[in-house]
Amino acid sequence: MVALTWHEFTGDSIAPYDLCYRKLCYSAFRCLQPRRSEFPLVTISRFFSYSTGAGTIYNVVSPMDKIAPQYVDNQKKLEALIDHLRLQPVVGLDTEFISEGRYEPALCLVQISTPDGIWIVDPLEISSLKEFWIVLGDSGREIVTVAARQEVKFCAKGAGFAPSHVLDLQIAAGLLGYGYPLSHTNLVLRILNTKVQGGESFTDWKKRPLAPVQLKYAADDVRYLLQMRQKLLHRAEKMGRVEWIHGECAGLVEDVLRDEERWRVSGSARLSRRQLAVLRELWRWRDRIARHSNLPSIRVLSDSLLIEIARRSPQSIEDLFAIRGLDRKLFRNSELGVLEAVQLALQTPDPELPSNERREDPPQVAVLTKLLSVASNGLAAEYDVDPALMATTADLQELVRWYLDKENNHRPPLLEGWRGEILTEPLLGFLDGNRCVRVGNVRRPNPLVFEDYSKA
Repeated sequence: MVALTWHEFTGDSIAPYDLCYRKLCYSAFRCLQPRRSEFPLVTISRFFSYSTGAGTIYNVVSPMDKIAPQYVDNQKKLEALIDHLRLQPVVGLDTEFISEGRYEPALCLVQISTPDGIWIVDPLEISSLKEFWIVLGDSGREIVTVAARQEVKFCAKGAGFAPSHVLDLQIAAGLLGYGYPLSHTNLVLRILNTKVQGGESFTDWKKRPLAPVQLKYAADDVRYLLQMRQKLLHRAEKMGRVEWIHGECAGLVEDVLRDEERWRVSGSARLSRRQLAVLRELWRWRDRIARHSNLPSIRVLSDSLLIEIARRSPQSIEDLFAIRGLDRKLFRNSELGVLEAVQLALQTPDPELPSNERREDPPQVAVLTKLLSVASNGLAAEYDVDPALMATTADLQELVRWYLDKENNHRPPLLEGWRGEILTEPLLGFLDGNRCVRVGNVRRPNPLVFEDYSKA
């Protein structure tokens, strides 16, 4: 027997109906539509799919499926959109950009969704988006997006401040048992059981005019954001994890905006403190050149050559070009800037030299980290949290080092917040020798059992 399925928009439940109730279900569905006259009469199969013995279930088409995007390519249309956004507490956001061969990504499209519609903003046709970004990042507005890092950067650069409230659906899904990190396509499929077409990730978004398939792809990137938000937050409320999600998303924004010079590139752990100072100045020189030329930093000078120059600390052009892999074409007559960076570092007073963070860990750090990793992954399965969000190897190493160093009063972040609620008792009990772990039911998502050592 074939069963007709209906997915409620706001809940998790799925109610099956026999085929004899098709007409009744269809009438109920039409009553939920906000503008019924705009939806032509079509066959029942347009709105419902069937569940066979194989168990395949598809969603009811939602009102957002019928919305055609509005293309915003002049100042008048942008102002109308801004006026609309001022009234919206929650806005879906996505961007299309090109990052290859550039220091900073080139913004090509901005997609917006609200309960009333979808807009595609063309920044190549509009002189300034500053007011748009300011309104979007207002403190009374929540931005809903997927993999929010680049959207946060665009908003912060355009408005001059970070967006106040961001909900990254990737993070929310990872904290609610859906997996992490899921692509937009997989998020829509897993959360709403709806299929969207991909395939435009490598398109040339700067080329105009945009093809219909490109515009459809761009619109679909925001079409389901608010529906997914509603369902995820509904699930989060039932699981008591709304604050977990908000805290993780706030931490993401802080991490994106943290203006750190990430000059400790791979291989820097082998350098002395003086050589690290040289590396730092070389990194700053490379960053200035890359920013000015709008080139990726590694196109100016690779990380491996930065390390080698820092190690040798050349003080003349002859010494510099004695390093294998360097030639004058690479520097484009900027070799004097490299030597000046080296000299600046060599003149840095000893107290101002960067610390050497290379660690000579005792062997038990590696052993205990591996054991804690197994325990952490088991607890992640128990709590329906993706292991990648629960704890990284670096997090667990920091925890073990802190535990072994009795004079270190800086409590690891892993023991704070929601992670601390889950991990503190079992992991510290494990390290104290007061708890043990054994294999319980191998058919459970978490087959590990933590118990008092006295019960072992």
